[in-house]
Amino acid sequence: MLTVSHDPAAVESQLLGRELPCPRCQDRLRPWGFGTARVIRCGTPIRSRWVTPRRARCRGCRATHILLPAEFACRRADHAEVIGQAVELGAAQGLGYRKIAAILERPESTVRDWLRTFKTNAPAITEAFTARVHRATAEALEFWPAPAKTAAAHALGMLMAHARVLARLHGTAAGTVVTMTWHSAALFAHGPWFFSEAGWPEGVQHVPALPRQR
Repeated sequence: MLTVSHDPAAVESQLLGRELPCPRCQDRLRPWGFGTARVIRCGTPIRSRWVTPRRARCRGCRATHILLPAEFACRRADHAEVIGQAVELGAAQGLGYRKIAAILERPESTVRDWLRTFKTNAPAITEAFTARVHRATAEALEFWPAPAKTAAAHALGMLMAHARVLARLHGTAAGTVVTMTWHSAALFAHGPWFFSEAGWPEGVQHVPALPRQR
């Protein structure tokens, strides 16, 4: 499974141009039909949305891979924006999972799992994305988050810094102003396992999913 752009036209262009690497062997992917349609819960109140992800096949190892747009996370039935809202309410505002569940109209057990997973992953998130911010720009201190009281809040701050860095770099390459949410930037960088406890540290997407700017 690989995180790709939310723009289907950009994904098709990347596939036809042999720009997407196989996450297994790093050879090139080519179009190979579509995956199974599934329902994703979006927004508040909940709006159900059918999603049929693109599938690709590696020309080297012959493995097939689901291409999951950066709006969605592996093994999550909710849109990444909703999960991101829950994380912000918990890490930044200190709300408990019951209040967040009521605000987002999601099951308490689901929200509790989101927050618990993010808290568990927080040290690894901070380490990984601190390194990304350092590598990406010589002006890293300009984007550095303020000190935070908890590991989860610090991880969220670093994710927001990474999103600002990525938006500036991508906007500069395109000659436009780009805005990017932290959860989309995180999925672009780390892959569809970002919101999964099993995705740390093994499930790293080594090549960013953002389309190359020409």
